[in-house]
Amino acid sequence: MGKDTASGVVNCEAKARARAQTKEQQQAEIDLMSTLQCDTPLYDDFVGDFLSEYTDTECRPTVMIARRFCDTWPIPRERPKEHSEHGIRQGAETASSKGSATDTKHTIRIGIMDSSFNPPHYCHGALMECLGTMELAAGDRGQKPKQQQQQAQVLDIDAFLLLLGSSNADKEHTGASLEQRMRMVDMLATTIAQDTSADTWHVWKCREQFDQSNLHNLAIGMVNTPRFVDKCTAVADAVRSEWTRITGQDSTELHVECYFAMGWDTLIRFFDAKYYTDYAAEINAFFANGGRIAYARRGGISDHDVAAFLARDDVHVHLGSVFELTLPKRVRHISSTDVRLAVRDSTQSVRDIPPRILEFVNNCRLYRAPGKKVWTS
Repeated sequence: MGKDTASGVVNCEAKARARAQTKEQQQAEIDLMSTLQCDTPLYDDFVGDFLSEYTDTECRPTVMIARRFCDTWPIPRERPKEHSEHGIRQGAETASSKGSATDTKHTIRIGIMDSSFNPPHYCHGALMECLGTMELAAGDRGQKPKQQQQQAQVLDIDAFLLLLGSSNADKEHTGASLEQRMRMVDMLATTIAQDTSADTWHVWKCREQFDQSNLHNLAIGMVNTPRFVDKCTAVADAVRSEWTRITGQDSTELHVECYFAMGWDTLIRFFDAKYYTDYAAEINAFFANGGRIAYARRGGISDHDVAAFLARDDVHVHLGSVFELTLPKRVRHISSTDVRLAVRDSTQSVRDIPPRILEFVNNCRLYRAPGKKVWTS
């Protein structure tokens, strides 16, 4: 055998060993990811049942709860601190006082993050936290936590709901399946409700703030309608059903306020007449029936743009039920589209999703072009 031939054989053997080692490493990564994800429930049956029962065009708007991270959801375990600055709710019920007859009418406020979650990311979590997390007042950040004056962006949210839509008014389902998205929603909920380690994406900055927020009182589910006016009805029905299940009381007198967290683009679409049969009547009914909007701006939206939009006659009349949230700078740039592109191109922006979700995305080879390496957080 000539020298060149022998060298070629050695090179081929080395390449073969390298390929085998690479496959072993990839399998080890998959095995590790599978281990890390084993505590997340499977949602195949849940999604299948929901689609078979509630996606017919004749079905009424329906929310189906998949998991409750607090056994008393949507009733908070402790009565929220009441803030006279924004008005005090009458008859707010808690788990410890359920069944009492001190008030004839109760109010439950639900903070809702509704999305296609393809995939969920830190901005979704921050929007949810903005709804009820106690925020440090300006000028107080240099003081110790107990000395800081605290205020919530939207006060007295009793419970929170991450809601995956089975349909979208403007988008087709591509990328992750609904079953995979529900698993990722569960992972995001776990991060919100149970991850109490301070991180740059969190709105709260100390454990005291988290404890005051009711973020532990969180549930996840699916909804079968794309319009917020119908989602509001569906969420209210689900909350009343849960109320009756927990308290044993008739929910006829229960008033449900639904605070939908959304971005600026979604706010504009909400006030777009093309999505309604009778625009004025349906919008009025949304707010009259407890619908509320909490929006957040991203980069490029000026104060002038906001003021001009809110000055529209059809918007201005409802400003008492429309709130602006302030997102942490760390998350303002994040979108699901950019995350999908980052995964496809293997760029560092994949760090804009929680590690549990990134592991799942890598494990399932979601959004990634063939041959691209797996990014880890």
